Amino acid sequence: MSAYGLGVLPGTSLIDAADVVLSETGTFPHLPQLPARGLSSEAIGRTAGLLESVSVDRGPRSWIMTNRPQRSTRRIWDRLTRDLDECEQAWGTTLDHLKVQVTGPWTLAASVELASGHRVLTDRGAVRDLTDALIEGVNNHVRDVSTRFRARVSVQLDEPLLAAVNNGDLRGATDFNPLRPVNVRDLAERLAHVVDGLTADDVLLNQTGYAPLWDVARESGVTTVQVNPDLVTGTAQLDGFGHAVSGGLRVGLGITDTDDRIDELGERPRSKAVAVARFFDQLGLDRGLLTTAVDVHPRSGITEGTLVDAAHAYRMAVAVERMLVTDAGDL
Repeated sequence: MSAYGLGVLPGTSLIDAADVVLSETGTFPHLPQLPARGLSSEAIGRTAGLLESVSVDRGPRSWIMTNRPQRSTRRIWDRLTRDLDECEQAWGTTLDHLKVQVTGPWTLAASVELASGHRVLTDRGAVRDLTDALIEGVNNHVRDVSTRFRARVSVQLDEPLLAAVNNGDLRGATDFNPLRPVNVRDLAERLAHVVDGLTADDVLLNQTGYAPLWDVARESGVTTVQVNPDLVTGTAQLDGFGHAVSGGLRVGLGITDTDDRIDELGERPRSKAVAVARFFDQLGLDRGLLTTAVDVHPRSGITEGTLVDAAHAYRMAVAVERMLVTDAGDL
């Protein structure tokens, strides 16, 4: 069992964020993402800077595929290199395990446009090219990070638009070009292609912003799916959770917030640990799985507070994780 952050943090100081990450989640730190710094630091921009053989530039409405690297792409490269340099300054060069976060193939294809103004999602060939460029770029990134910190590297695929892609909720270039829903099988196959191509230690799938697509998570080949337990409601969702965990899929639970504070007697983290344990009881799952198949992390949306608030959310996650490890059977 581990406690860690999802990646995104408030503020603009990479050094300060790196210090919080290592001091609060020392056993499984992650590269900080600071979207408040602008386009070169938000999720799509950061991932665009990693792509190999495909160039992406910022257009008037969104990111656009281009024929060659543009000035904005080069700025992203420079920013990422500086970020790694600052993390190395803050952390040294010897870590056991480290997590990096990138935008997954479906959200990337839904967020980047072709020169025609249509989303990449509408063109199978372009989706394939973008996906292959993502795999190659992320593998280069993983090698760089692994070499710098002498660490095992995990990759977290952030897919905030996965449910919208599945439901056909995204707008087309015009009202006459609606985007068709993408079925679960195709979603899982594309993700599995990415997972199979990555050289990382393991791959996590971030589905925290919506009711999880459990079939996609199970068939994609990821080792862990990260979810918001508040959205795991209703028979279908509860069954999906139970089948996923009992089938060997690890689950990351977003259960702490920026307003969390650990009290002197530890009653607040204990109440969260009890809620998780009873949730497993409700599903008829063995509590022993809490220590082998569950991780704890802050919920998504952690950028709404300050870096100090985020540190408290991380600290609470670690406290809950320790209680689940030591007292899972007695909560």
